[in-house]
Amino acid sequence: MIRILFLLLILPFLTLAQSPTSQLIGALLGETPVEENLQELCDQVGGRVTGSKANEKAVDWALKKFQDAGLKAWKDPFEMPVLWLPESTQATVSGAVNFTPNIVAKYYSPVGTHKGKLIAVGKGDAAGFESAGEAVKGNFVLVENDLCLDINGLFAEYAAATQAEMLARKHGAKGIVFMSSRPKALLYRFITSQPTTNDLPQLVMSREDAARCMRILQGGDELEFSVTTKAQTGGAFTSHNVIAEITGSEKPEEVIVLGAHIDSWALGTGANDNGCNVSMMIDIARQMKKLGIQPKRTIRFALWNGEEQGYFGSWDYTKDHIDEMDKHIMALSIDIGSGALTGFFTNGRAELVPVVDEVLKPVAALGDFTQINAPIVGTDNFDFMLQGVGNLVGNHLPQVYGINYHATSDTYDKVDLKQLKRNSAIVGALAMGFANLTDDQITWKQQSREEIQKMFEAFDLEFTMRMFGVWEPWISGDRGRK
Repeated sequence: MIRILFLLLILPFLTLAQSPTSQLIGALLGETPVEENLQELCDQVGGRVTGSKANEKAVDWALKKFQDAGLKAWKDPFEMPVLWLPESTQATVSGAVNFTPNIVAKYYSPVGTHKGKLIAVGKGDAAGFESAGEAVKGNFVLVENDLCLDINGLFAEYAAATQAEMLARKHGAKGIVFMSSRPKALLYRFITSQPTTNDLPQLVMSREDAARCMRILQGGDELEFSVTTKAQTGGAFTSHNVIAEITGSEKPEEVIVLGAHIDSWALGTGANDNGCNVSMMIDIARQMKKLGIQPKRTIRFALWNGEEQGYFGSWDYTKDHIDEMDKHIMALSIDIGSGALTGFFTNGRAELVPVVDEVLKPVAALGDFTQINAPIVGTDNFDFMLQGVGNLVGNHLPQVYGINYHATSDTYDKVDLKQLKRNSAIVGALAMGFANLTDDQITWKQQSREEIQKMFEAFDLEFTMRMFGVWEPWISGDRGRK
C-alpha cells in the first residue's frame, strides 16, 4: 500500500520530467478520439471528391475539429481548374454475346455516349497495338492488367496505363477499356496523364467482365461496345485546404509542414486514402495543444484538397508562400494508408537520411525504420520538391492499401486502427524532432531550379512525371521554382 501511495504521489512529477516529445508519444498511444473522428469522416461525410458537397462538408468538419482543440485554424482557398463530378457510367457489350459489364469512367472522361468495336491489345504495349494493327483506329482498345496487391503494383499500373494511353492516341483509338487490376468485381478510379484536358474516353471494367470479353475476342468473334458517361462538369471553381498551426517559440518564421489530403474518390469512403491520416493530423495537433507543447519552430498542419486530381491544393500553397519557401525546413506527406510506417522517402535529399534517423530514436520501439532516398511523385510533397524544399513521404507496409486503393472497398473497416495510433506517435516524434533541431543540424537548404532538375535527371523521373501530367508544367516554368 505504501508503495502504491508513493507511486501515486510522484506520478505527476514523473510526467513533468518527461520531454515534450515523450509526453506527446504517450498521449498519442493512449486514449484519443482518432478512431471516432475517422469513423465520422468515413461514415457520416463519406467519399469527398473535390468540388462536391461532401468535400465542402469535410472541410468544415476538419476546421471545427482543429478549432475545438484550441488551435489557430483557417480555410485556405485556391482555384481548381475544372469541375468533374461523376454521376453514372453504363455500358453494353453486344455481338457474339450481349451483356452489361460493371464499369466506371476515369476522372475527366468526356461525357456522352461513345460506341465502337472492342479490340484486344494485350497489355497495351507497343507489341499489343502492332498486333491489332488498323483495327484500333476509331474503336475501343481493351487492355489487360496484372493483379495489383501493393504500392509497387499501383505504380506499375500507372506506368502501363500511361503507355497504353499514349499508344491509343497515336493509333487513333476512340477510347480505352482497362481490365480492373482488382479481384471480385472491384472497381476504382484513376486520373489520366492529362487530368484536366483529357478528351479520350477511359474506363475501368471489372476484371471478370473484361476477361470474358478477352476470351471471346481471342476465340475469333467480334464485340461491339457502347458506353454512356454522365458527370457534372464545369470550369474553374474555388476549393479549400484546411490549415492549422502551433506557432514556434524561438523561430516562428521557420515552418515544418505536416500534410495529408482530405479529398478522396467517392466509390468508397476514402478511409485508407486518406481519411485515416487526416484523422492522424488532427489528433497530433489536438494532443500537442492539450499538453501545452510549443516547439521551437512553427508546426503547420495541412489538410490538402484537390490532391487526387493533381495535388492542386498543395501546389497553390507553395505559390501563396513563394517568398517563404526558404523558411520551410521540411514538408511531410502521409498518404499510403494505415499500414505500419517503416521509414520515410527522403525524395532525392540524401542529407535528410541521418536527420530522420536521429529524430525517430524516441519511437525506436515502434518500428525498425529504414529511410529510402528515392523521389515520390504522386502526392502532396511534390510541389515542395519542385520548390527545392526538403520533403518526406511516409513509407508503409502495404496492409490492404493496394487492393483497396481508390476502390469501392476503401471503407472504415479496412483501416488498421491500432497501427494508426502507432503511426501517429511516429509522425508526432518526427515533427517534434524537426521543429526542435539546432541550426547546425540543418545541413540542407532550398535547392535551385538547376539542382532540382539535376535530381530529376539522376532519378530518371521524366516518364513518372508525365504519368501524372506534371512534366510539361515543370519544363515550361508554369509549375515549380523559377
